[in-house]
Amino acid sequence: MTRRRVAVTGFGVVSACGSGWRPYWDAAIHCRSAIREVEHLQLNGSSFKYAGCIPDFDPKQFIENRKSLKVMSREIQLAVVAGKLALQDAKLYGTPYDQSRIGVVLGTGIINNDLDEIGTGFRNAIDGSGRFSMAKFGQEGVRSLFPLWFLKYLPNMPACHVSIAYHLRGPSNTITTSSAASAQAIGEAFRVIERGDADIMLAGGTDSKLNAMGISRFHLLGLLSKRTGNPGSVYCPFDEKHDGIVIGEGAGILVLESFESAKQRGVPVYAEITGYGSSSDFNFDPRDEDDFTGKRVAMRRALEDAGIEHHDVDVIVANGSGIPQGDIQESLAIHSFYRGSFGKQSVTALKPVTGNLNYASGGAEAVIAALIADKQIIPPVANLEKPYAECPLPLVKNKARSSEVNIVMLNNFGFGGQNASLVFKHVKS
Repeated sequence: MTRRRVAVTGFGVVSACGSGWRPYWDAAIHCRSAIREVEHLQLNGSSFKYAGCIPDFDPKQFIENRKSLKVMSREIQLAVVAGKLALQDAKLYGTPYDQSRIGVVLGTGIINNDLDEIGTGFRNAIDGSGRFSMAKFGQEGVRSLFPLWFLKYLPNMPACHVSIAYHLRGPSNTITTSSAASAQAIGEAFRVIERGDADIMLAGGTDSKLNAMGISRFHLLGLLSKRTGNPGSVYCPFDEKHDGIVIGEGAGILVLESFESAKQRGVPVYAEITGYGSSSDFNFDPRDEDDFTGKRVAMRRALEDAGIEHHDVDVIVANGSGIPQGDIQESLAIHSFYRGSFGKQSVTALKPVTGNLNYASGGAEAVIAALIADKQIIPPVANLEKPYAECPLPLVKNKARSSEVNIVMLNNFGFGGQNASLVFKHVKS
């Protein structure tokens, strides 16, 4: 079967940097972090103090069907807004297209309940002795909840709402593999177009863990950074000061399209996706540095899929979680290819700009990976002052670098051991 070439023709991003890909790109190339102090989200006993929080987010500015907001969690709202921005950027919004040939694949995961909302049900489940009663919750607690409450928190709802809002009748899927979810969603959408099951796909992810349940999970796992000081400088992947993650929220969606469709529509192409690889680690604990084999496998499979060798890669957009062991694992995986002889290769990382978007990381960071190929500019790693000795990579430091870029590889590695790598190629105009 002949593989169809797949182009990237649109971007939709909502992050702490603002709405649209341009504020995000500008922040990345100018090494400007959007992480800020968030007093209203601080929890007693937690080290949580800073986050990549989206200020003044108003979905009503973008979502025309206001009634649907009742059944949209924040993650769903972010996805629908990013989807609209992506369609607009690809010159698809408001124009006719074959609805059966355009679909969506999104990465997302556990959508945390609003405690005030679900708290009503729990309060009505307290029995006469002051204890929670499951029987009473089933009889009275559930009835006190918003009737469509459950529909706000199902992981497949972001893709569902994007499909409904923009009349997408093609393939629809949801990937829930932790921080690898969005990159895997892009990879799966790439496969859908490659084999001819659709002509256009919206692909990426959405997430917001800036709530009590999301923050508490990361706190209990011991993954949050404990650094204090200037909010914009606390998140430090690959630096000797790295000590964990700073949570962010947002959505990143790409429009993928067959080259034939893009040519027929006469739209610009940002980049071409040429390779995708995924894998799993035997070790599911991000604090364990012993195993990097799975990460290497994902990278190798992406390179093989693209039909290239490791030395053909000009830029690696690293996962760069900021968890020391995770940074070491990724560095070992990259080194296993290059063995210290990097030559022209450059490595950058993007999470210090927006915070760690978790399930949405791959969607947002794939936007920058494609833009690096398009604009021939490599953003630096924000907050990189003294690279960690056990991560000897050719990291881009201090300021953006103009360079001839043909191939960009993106890594996204999940906390549960799932890994994904994507390869983007420069398209000559």
